[in-house]
Amino acid sequence: MKIKLFLTVIVGLVSVLCLAQSPEDAIRQNPLKAAGTYYVYDTCSLKALTPAPEGFKPVYISHFGRHGARYCTSEYDTMHDWLSKAGKARILTETGKRLLSEYEAFYQKVKFCKGNLTDLGKEQHRGIATRIFKRFPEVFEGPTHLVASSTESPRVIMSMWSFISGLQALDGDISIDADASARFAPWLQPVLSSNPYLVKERTRADKATREKLEEFAKANLPEEIMSRLFTDQESFSLVLKITPESFLKGLHSIVTGTRCLDSDHGLFDWVMSRDELYSIWKVVSAGYFAGSGNLEGSGNLLVDYAAFTMENVVECADADMTSGDTGLRLRFGHDASLMPFITFLDLNGVGRSASSFEESLGIFPNYYVPMGCSVQLVFYRNAENKIIVKALLNEEEVTLPIQAVEGPYYDWDEVKAYYLPRIAESRSKIDAALKEASENARVLAVQPREKSVAAFRSANWNWKPVAGSYVESGTAMVEVFGGMQTVSLIRFPKNKQAVSVLESDGASSAVVSELGKRSGALAAINGGFFDGKHFPVSFVKDEGKVVSSKADNSEGQGLFLIKGKKGRKVDIVSVGSKSMEEHAKGWREAIATGPVLMENGVCLSFEGTSKRLADRRHPRTAVGYTDDGWVYLIVVDGRFPYRAEGMSLSELQILCESLGLYEAINLDGGGSASMWTVDDGIISHPYDNKVYDHGGERVIPNAIIVK
Repeated sequence: MKIKLFLTVIVGLVSVLCLAQSPEDAIRQNPLKAAGTYYVYDTCSLKALTPAPEGFKPVYISHFGRHGARYCTSEYDTMHDWLSKAGKARILTETGKRLLSEYEAFYQKVKFCKGNLTDLGKEQHRGIATRIFKRFPEVFEGPTHLVASSTESPRVIMSMWSFISGLQALDGDISIDADASARFAPWLQPVLSSNPYLVKERTRADKATREKLEEFAKANLPEEIMSRLFTDQESFSLVLKITPESFLKGLHSIVTGTRCLDSDHGLFDWVMSRDELYSIWKVVSAGYFAGSGNLEGSGNLLVDYAAFTMENVVECADADMTSGDTGLRLRFGHDASLMPFITFLDLNGVGRSASSFEESLGIFPNYYVPMGCSVQLVFYRNAENKIIVKALLNEEEVTLPIQAVEGPYYDWDEVKAYYLPRIAESRSKIDAALKEASENARVLAVQPREKSVAAFRSANWNWKPVAGSYVESGTAMVEVFGGMQTVSLIRFPKNKQAVSVLESDGASSAVVSELGKRSGALAAINGGFFDGKHFPVSFVKDEGKVVSSKADNSEGQGLFLIKGKKGRKVDIVSVGSKSMEEHAKGWREAIATGPVLMENGVCLSFEGTSKRLADRRHPRTAVGYTDDGWVYLIVVDGRFPYRAEGMSLSELQILCESLGLYEAINLDGGGSASMWTVDDGIISHPYDNKVYDHGGERVIPNAIIVK
């Protein structure tokens, strides 16, 4: 017994020491780890597994995995826009020009692949499935049933089916029950709006923590990279209107993300040294810990939301092993769920709290959640029906925060006795947060509408003329609806300036600023809803020609209409029984969107509009006009706590009412919401780069422009 206990301690110490290597040493030994969550972990050097105690054999596997290697998401478009602007403004050094040239060729290959799973990502999951089959063959003896659950993300669904196909190739008797649904949100993707337990403001670090993170970034980011790429920092700030932090973090994603692709590995490795890569990694990893780890005083409940995942694991494991009907329970999601889950489980001690960002790097470096991250709980049973379990992180044995039976094996009853009270404690904290949020919402609901209208009307919009025209732009931060709102406006008398719809879909789609410049406009905002290939999903008429006849968009409940070559007559109509084309007959340009916010000076109801669109706070774009002939283009920033909360459609109506609009209609919002002027460039704070700056534009197929 003493020998067994000694071996248990040694195995635990070895496991902890393997993960306890300092991040700096780990990254110097393997620079690919500086990719953080873009890291594709090495499977060639996986250690042999510790044999199970005598008499035990594996009977069940519970798994939670991240999608495999993928293309970057918004970073491709954002970096292309930044470098292109810098090139046109002639503020790139010779090194910067080289980067622009090489990136331009690269961008043409990846610009339509944003967020997609690569072949490497598919192979990762087939490989994990193959190794599970070979490591635990007893689980697959006889007919085996598998239950798999995924988020609704295409890359996650593809990862799930790649995993399943790997098992199917090895086990012809396996039966499968697989599904992808938003109803799994509480335990699979807690930050999803369909999660009934979601308190959104508690799924991120609080304001004080975010400010400390900005200070940490300034102290650690290697700004010498900026001097190698740009002629001077003042020009960089004036032209791009972003911070060095935003640029360097975006560049880090591009540089390290090439390892996730099927070709071009290391294409941009020359851009930064290993030391610079490590310095940027520190900032990125600290940000992950602030959002998903156990940072003291952050006010973040994401780790507590992982209690729902563990609760699902426990309930399913007990039910599946009791019935014997299911041998594998697979879950597939994202890093934003895996990191809190790993923290909640406290695998190898990563659940420890950190009092500083520097300390957090040694507790939970974000390369622990690489592409294809895998948490496996493997259950064993003996003839006496005793059940033990061991945990694997990225296919390596790890410790749990309780006494092991032997080696990395733990008594299942003791595991439950440890985690169930913690699940109850976390759920209690979430219940309290829900109660507080509900009370805050009740207070806001009874706040007089007149008070909100007055807040907007008394705001200092800082109106300024655009290029000496009748067009004026204005922005303001207004404390209203229980938070801070950042709103940007364009206004002009419709009999003095031309307004039109600019359609530029598919391969010719671009960000708002590019569409504005391309058309010689004075100002521009994003237009209607569109699909993943940048084609509109609703009716569009441009210069008298119907360029999109789609009329099945559930959000397209109205039309913004423009008449005459000078574009000085506009109207907004609700769509009735007539077709879109009939409504648009006689009008030179039209775009179907919605819902209609105001009609004849009256706020309309949102019957038929999804709650996701209507009730949640999002970045918003709208267009409307007053009874005396002033047209207003509106962009509301959102998803930036304490700076720009975003608005529900009802709150957007209040803004429209405060501006005195007679007619108004909602346009596409979210990450698309952007406003540009020829004088100042992007004046709103687009969310697509998730940074409160002017650099997060999204590529779109159409815009509303003013000339």
